[in-house]
Amino acid sequence: MSVESSTVKGMFMDGDNASYDRNAKKFLSEKALLARILKHLVTEFQDSPLKDIEEKYIEGEPKATINTIPVAPNLTNAARKVALKIKGDRNEDSSSTEGGITFDILFRAVVPATGETIALIINLEPQRTVYTRYSLVRRGIYYACRMISSQKEVEFTGEDFDSIKKVYTIWLVMDAPRGGSNSIRRYEVKEKILHGHGHEDVKNYDLMVVIMVYLGKQKTRHRLLRLLHLIFLDKMKATEKTKKLKDEYDLVLTEDMEKELTEMGSLAEGIAERAKEEGRNEGIDLTIVKSIRNLMETVGWTAQQAMDALKIPMAEQARYAALL
Repeated sequence: MSVESSTVKGMFMDGDNASYDRNAKKFLSEKALLARILKHLVTEFQDSPLKDIEEKYIEGEPKATINTIPVAPNLTNAARKVALKIKGDRNEDSSSTEGGITFDILFRAVVPATGETIALIINLEPQRTVYTRYSLVRRGIYYACRMISSQKEVEFTGEDFDSIKKVYTIWLVMDAPRGGSNSIRRYEVKEKILHGHGHEDVKNYDLMVVIMVYLGKQKTRHRLLRLLHLIFLDKMKATEKTKKLKDEYDLVLTEDMEKELTEMGSLAEGIAERAKEEGRNEGIDLTIVKSIRNLMETVGWTAQQAMDALKIPMAEQARYAALL
C-alpha cells in the first residue's frame, strides 16, 4: 500500500469519520435547515417564506431517509411504489444492470407556484474533499439521471413521459478545489436554437439540475455559505454555535439538532487530532523510506540490507518494503 493510499484510508475510513458523517447528514436533513438550502439554491422556492417551505412544501420526514430505504429503476420499482404512498422517498437506487448507489438525503417537495412535486437529493460528500478519482459534477449528473429513470412505472407508466418529475441533486463539498472555495455552481439543460425559429416549452426540458456548493475556510458575505461554514467547519463550541444560529440566522435548534451539533464538534476534534498524528507519523515514514532508497542507490544494497543497516525492526520491515 502506498503512503498516499494508507493515509487516505486512515483519514476517511475510520469510525470517527463515519460517525461524524452520520451526524452531519442527520443535522443537514432537518427541515429547518433544508428550507434555507432550498430558498437559496432552488429557483422554485426563492420567493417563498422559510416557514412555508419548512412546514408546507417539504414532504414527509427527510431525516428518516438517511441510509434506510432504497429507490430502484427496474427490479425494485414495485417496492418503491409502496414507499411512495407515504410521503418521503427512498435513498438507495439499485439496478440489476447499473449497480447500486446510495443518496445521502433524498426527499420530495411541492412547488409553490404550480403544486407539482419535484424530487431532490442533497449529498454531503463524505470525504469532505473534491479531490476524488472522478469528477463530482459527473457523479452529480449520473445521480440526477438515475432519479429520472427510476420514475418509470412509479411516477409514470408506458410512454407517459409528460409525467416525469423534475429532479435536483445538490452537493455540499467541505474542501473546495484551489481557487473555487465559497462558490456555488449550477448545471442544467438549456435550449439553443441552431437554425430556424420556435421554442420548446421550458417545462419539457428543464427536468434536471445539479448544484455544487463548495465551502471554504475564508470568510464570505454569502448568507447560505456563512451558515453552512458555521455549522460544519467553524471550530466554535456547540453552545456558541447554537446561540449564533438563533441570533444571526433565526434558526432555533431542536433538542436533537443540539445533540447532533455537539457530537459533530467532539468528533471533529478527535478527527483533527488523529490527522495531525498521522501526518507526523507519515513524515517519519517518508524520511526512513528516503534513507532506505539512498542506501540502495548509492551503495547498491538490497532493500533488506538497507533496512538491516538502519536497524529497522523485523516487525516493521514488511511495511517499509510495501511503502517502497
